[in-house]
Amino acid sequence: MKIYFAPMEGITDGILRQTHHRIFGGVDVYCLPFHKLTQSLSLLTREIRDIDPDENIGLNVLPQALTRDPEQLSAWLYYVSECGYSCADLNIGCPSPTVTKRGRGSGMLRDPDYLKSFFDRLFSNTLPVSMSVKTRIGYESADEWPAILSLLAAYPFAHVTVHVRTMREQYTGGIHPEAFNLAVREGLPHPVYNGDLRTIEDVSSLTERCPATEAVMIGRGLLADPSLARRIRGGEKATAEELLRWYTMLYEGWADRFHPTIALGRIKKLMEWPSQDSITKKRLLRRADTIESCIEAILNG
Repeated sequence: MKIYFAPMEGITDGILRQTHHRIFGGVDVYCLPFHKLTQSLSLLTREIRDIDPDENIGLNVLPQALTRDPEQLSAWLYYVSECGYSCADLNIGCPSPTVTKRGRGSGMLRDPDYLKSFFDRLFSNTLPVSMSVKTRIGYESADEWPAILSLLAAYPFAHVTVHVRTMREQYTGGIHPEAFNLAVREGLPHPVYNGDLRTIEDVSSLTERCPATEAVMIGRGLLADPSLARRIRGGEKATAEELLRWYTMLYEGWADRFHPTIALGRIKKLMEWPSQDSITKKRLLRRADTIESCIEAILNG
């Protein structure tokens, strides 16, 4: 089974990708945080750095864009190709209100007619790289999924990542795993499951429900347990020594690139995931003001 590392802006940058690959491995594809495309196609400095091949040496990465303009997307795909990548992703699943109110991300699911015209225009020409798409199963209701599924199945996507929630459900509402089962049954090309895979047991439960699962995308589960992909493939759980090395290397990398204060903020944000089930760890982490005290809170709290 193929494993994708889901992106998180401000966390899963090149430093984290390279560090994770070096210490834990087990991931087939590292997904880049999306580029917010504009009319001028002028990317932010961090976006340019993130897609730079030198930032991703030895990694299989998937660039991602956020736009509702097919011409913008087409032009960006040529940029992706010039960077040496062979596949790129369109995000029509982001539920952020600042994104959806502009009709981007999962806001595109609100207007299936426009979504169809978007893809018709995009695929009317030969693309320089193959395309994938990340979606949710509806805007307001999971009842919208069969129509969205039928629409997506009509285009030659390399794969389709299905986050099994609606836009309204954001990241905390109940999931609808039956929507992924339907995608597999209906022959959606290379569907990738996404949504609340945080433990080995979650992945086992998914494959029991849907043995034909080819690939999964995991985000928060890998932030909480960076060895999760390795464990899914029969490897060992992260040792205390590995975790110490993990957090130390991340802090040093971020401190060198940005500033120690920014690095500490990023580490504390990352550590929210492994501390989420422990009141003690959360309390110690809030009080921590050095990398050493942060690591102490997570490893020994």
